[in-house]
Amino acid sequence: MAFWTEATFWRVLATAGIFLAGVIYVRGWRRLQLFHKGPPPKEAPASTRSLKFFIAGLALLAVALISPLGYLSTQYFSARIVQHMLLVASIPSFLMFANPVPALIHGLPDRARARIMTAQATPSDSARHRFVRWATSPSVTLLAFLSICWFWYDPLIHAATLRYEIVHAVELLSLFAIALLNWWHITAAWPQAHGQMTSIVRVLYAFISVWPIKIIGLVLLFIPHSLYDYPATFRFSGLQIDDYIFGGMIAWIVSGLAYAIASIGLVNDWLSREVDKPALPESKWATDEAMIAPGVKR
Repeated sequence: MAFWTEATFWRVLATAGIFLAGVIYVRGWRRLQLFHKGPPPKEAPASTRSLKFFIAGLALLAVALISPLGYLSTQYFSARIVQHMLLVASIPSFLMFANPVPALIHGLPDRARARIMTAQATPSDSARHRFVRWATSPSVTLLAFLSICWFWYDPLIHAATLRYEIVHAVELLSLFAIALLNWWHITAAWPQAHGQMTSIVRVLYAFISVWPIKIIGLVLLFIPHSLYDYPATFRFSGLQIDDYIFGGMIAWIVSGLAYAIASIGLVNDWLSREVDKPALPESKWATDEAMIAPGVKR
């Protein structure tokens, strides 16, 4: 058997990409700290919290693509589901809550960083700019997220991911890319090209994003025979639960965990901001006009 197989090539490429992203991010993160006289606020891209989030995201990305899970996802349906859960929920949530773009830009070579900063600071109304703005809008992103998640679970297309490594690579890349864009809106990470959604709207956005994989899991649980022909399977002793049913259970039960945690965090931040708001002076609310019941004329 040849050592340099196609699967090995994709794992080496993923390893190089993760390592390069980590080096660029840490370099930029250290540069951003120079802009703060003291410890950066926890929401700042240069904070220790952001660094921990980003490193955790890269570590999980390595688990999904490089660890034995990458191989098992080609053998067992439940392992593929776990891989998908990491790529569309856990990993992008960690990465985007780190607000990584400023650090990644500042970690680039000086010439590349200068070109990006100049392009970002220069307003543009070109057709390409308008198209990118439309294509990355929250509504289009959410529709694309739903469509791409469901697309890869079509039995014929899913079978192609088992037969061809290149198709499997495209599957994982497309799921990860659209999930990053989806979590970009949920976390309101920089750059906020479409304006920042309110916390409640972001919670609702996260709630809707849960359902693509959940619906897939629910459908699989109600179909008695396997839709996908994986090379290996297993069955829990004494239970009518095999690899296929177990994958459906994971998709139905576990898929919303990252979104639920993110929603709780968003609600908590919103309530904290409301509590921290200064009290309205009495002169603003204790007036004769303010005390009149709605619909009552003086």
